[in-house]
Amino acid sequence: MLAVTDLLIRKIDPKLKRELEKRARASGRSLSEETKAVLGEAVRGPVPPVKMGTLIFSLLEEEYRGDDLVFERNDLVRPPPTFE
Repeated sequence: MLAVTDLLIRKIDPKLKRELEKRARASGRSLSEETKAVLGEAVRGPVPPVKMGTLIFSLLEEEYRGDDLVFERNDLVRPPPTFE
């Protein structure tokens, strides 16, 4: 079973509390839930960015993904034009 504890924060700037309340309303959470979410995000730190290669690879349909770093789509190949 997960042990939970309480945390009391004293002397909060009223402006900060209003901003937390505004965020809580916007996200549909209670003030307590929103504060826990904000603290959790701060502790976990920023989400690392996705590398460009990973992003491009994720955009391809699975059937066109290969491990040879060459992505071929034979259904798009057209014969060269003739200039007669």
